[in-house]
Amino acid sequence: MKKQRVWLFLFLILAGGILLSVKPIMEYRSQRMNEIKQAASMMVMSEAPNETVISSIANKNDQAKTDIVPEVTTTAKEQKPEETEEAVTDPDVRIVGLGDSLTKGSGDSTDQGYIGRLAANLERDTNTSILVENYAVHGRQTPKLYKMLEEDQTKSSLAEADLVVMSIGGNDLMKVVKEHFLDLQIDVFQQEQTNYVERLDAIMKRIRSINPEAPILFIGLYNPLLENFQSVTEIDQIVQRWNGASQATVEKDDHTTFVPIYELFSSVDENLFFEDGFHPNDQGYELIARQIQYRLKQDAIVEEIPFE
Repeated sequence: MKKQRVWLFLFLILAGGILLSVKPIMEYRSQRMNEIKQAASMMVMSEAPNETVISSIANKNDQAKTDIVPEVTTTAKEQKPEETEEAVTDPDVRIVGLGDSLTKGSGDSTDQGYIGRLAANLERDTNTSILVENYAVHGRQTPKLYKMLEEDQTKSSLAEADLVVMSIGGNDLMKVVKEHFLDLQIDVFQQEQTNYVERLDAIMKRIRSINPEAPILFIGLYNPLLENFQSVTEIDQIVQRWNGASQATVEKDDHTTFVPIYELFSSVDENLFFEDGFHPNDQGYELIARQIQYRLKQDAIVEEIPFE
């Protein structure tokens, strides 16, 4: 009987030790799951315009400041582009913007976004007159962008463009995050990445059928969860893979340049995010504009822009 009590006592000690060691693991897993759930809930694609880089929510202040254009289908009224305030009748360079709210400029207090800031910087630094026609829309995914390229207004602008800048794919990626937030593994994204690449390739071919010559700058993704969910490391890996697939696809075209911005948002100490925690703020958009301008100058992409 004493031997049985000793064994029971030892068993209870061992069981207690196992429970104590398992508890922190379970608490960590629970915390991680709550973080992923919270992150995914903030990226739910409701009927309200959203985005990012990577796509997410646009808060009330952002909505009040930004002229939100609804998604356009081929049966709807043609979408009119946003133009610079002082439209140039005979510009040196025509820039057409395509894509989601990164190109739209959500989160920029001046409503310029990177494309407006790029135009202003180029005009100031190179004495070049710029006309911007921006067709980017909040929440846009690759299927809607492909359909928009069938519209007469878009085709007319693209045909006359000297430079095309576009950001797309963030909302496609966040759609997968939303649907698989309880199993946020890289393998889950492989099939959707394959589908996305096919759609992106079709978009590139359609643009080239409209304008075979104009240089295209494709703006990569940053990690939209970096500011508020640094411990969700799976997103970091997924974003980088997504960027790699995008770059390989768009740069099959000899006149297309992939412009990476991932490092801008992951290596700079100062806050580059708008108060919604997803879109860039004024400083973030200025850095993107400068990154694009650097590539334009470094690679002499647009002959009409006389960099010194």
